[in-house]
Amino acid sequence: YKLQAVLETRPGQLPWQPQFGCDLTALVGQPATAQRMAEARWKVEQAVKQWVPEVELLDCRVQVVALETGHERGRDPATPLAEAALLNLGSQAVLEVELDVMTDQGLLAMQAQVEV
Repeated sequence: YKLQAVLETRPGQLPWQPQFGCDLTALVGQPATAQRMAEARWKVEQAVKQWVPEVELLDCRVQVVALETGHERGRDPATPLAEAALLNLGSQAVLEVELDVMTDQGLLAMQAQVEV
């Protein structure tokens, strides 16, 4: 569906339509503060309005979800304890976006994970 494509495409990724997508790249490496989550939600809402105007956006929820690493790493004695703890917890995360939209076929709830 077009909503999924909008969320999972970064502007510039499609050479034939370079403006298409949702620009969440400004969030890379930034702390997941309430202000950043509000900014992400606003960017998603704007992208949906621009690229999928035929749907009515009812709700947009955005949260950071840590990815499971699946294995524990051994601690290098040269690595400070706090950094080693963060590495063991896993430092990769995705932005989970949940949308409720009204389409001409009815209510649609969708979820996408966007790497940032």
